[in-house]
Amino acid sequence: MRKLFPVALMLVLVTGGRPAHAAANGGIQYNRDIRPILAENCFACHGPDHAKRQAGLRLDRRDEAVAHGAIVPGKPDQSGMLARILSADPAKRMPPPASHKSLSPAQKQILRSWISAGAIYQNHWSYIPPVRPAVPVLHSTKPRAHNTVDAFVFAELEKRHIAPSPEADRRTLLRRLTLDLTGLPPNADQVRDYMADTSPGAYEKVVDRLLASPYYGERMAVPWLDLARYADTVGFHGDQNQNAWAYRDYVVNSFNHNKPFDQFTIEQLAGDLLPHPTDEQRTATCFNRLNMMTREGGAQAKEYLAKYTADRVRTVGMTWLGSTLACAECHDHKY
Repeated sequence: MRKLFPVALMLVLVTGGRPAHAAANGGIQYNRDIRPILAENCFACHGPDHAKRQAGLRLDRRDEAVAHGAIVPGKPDQSGMLARILSADPAKRMPPPASHKSLSPAQKQILRSWISAGAIYQNHWSYIPPVRPAVPVLHSTKPRAHNTVDAFVFAELEKRHIAPSPEADRRTLLRRLTLDLTGLPPNADQVRDYMADTSPGAYEKVVDRLLASPYYGERMAVPWLDLARYADTVGFHGDQNQNAWAYRDYVVNSFNHNKPFDQFTIEQLAGDLLPHPTDEQRTATCFNRLNMMTREGGAQAKEYLAKYTADRVRTVGMTWLGSTLACAECHDHKY
């Protein structure tokens, strides 16, 4: 497996979309099941905005919600939040009728079950260490799972009573694989060679060939260059050209040479600060200089220095932390 395989997909495969706290909380996940309910119905008055907070209650922080008595872990019938949500008295019921919001019976039951299980909160998903889940046990033997990813897919299909589509023919599989790994369709010779190879490892041999192709790095570099906001022009005003192609080549070569992700990260964020940095490591730091730049003669230096700095903060947050920091540039009440 390539170490620089797209990070988001790797997280899905490793975690199965199931954060570590889920099993310990009866299968209910705060981020998936609870936070959306509270954000839609409660956080406007009992959330992070101190200017609009009512009754001194924050429900987005567990310690404060527990200290207030709104949540009593393990005891839903003693939890003030649930009592107000279930109240038949319009003057006490939450959300108040004037908000034109209400919880469905299913949502109320989810909140009760969550509190009964301990009312476990979760951090933002990007700050939760991934945990490898158990491979699902399939009840059906058809189709056969060829790998653990198949097992997760087939288990979800079983749960929904959906039969998987028939496996594609070999020619179609070759085309999909080649497009996925190189962004290019297979040529006629490659199709002919694969169709003629009836050995058990024919598919794996094609995978190895494609991973060794220089086009593999070009294909994998595309989403990373999008995150890095790579461009050959400055973006502002006259949109003049800039020579950043060496950074593009650095990213392509990193994928093709299977560079470890930690090294890939260090070199881009601070390659020039390493002891005796190489030209390649200095080139990698171009990541920090790919923001939009102005060459307008009347531009205010301090204004654009602030713009450039904010851009770099946003990009590092989005690319490595999985967090959107752009709002914090102007608003502090949620951060």
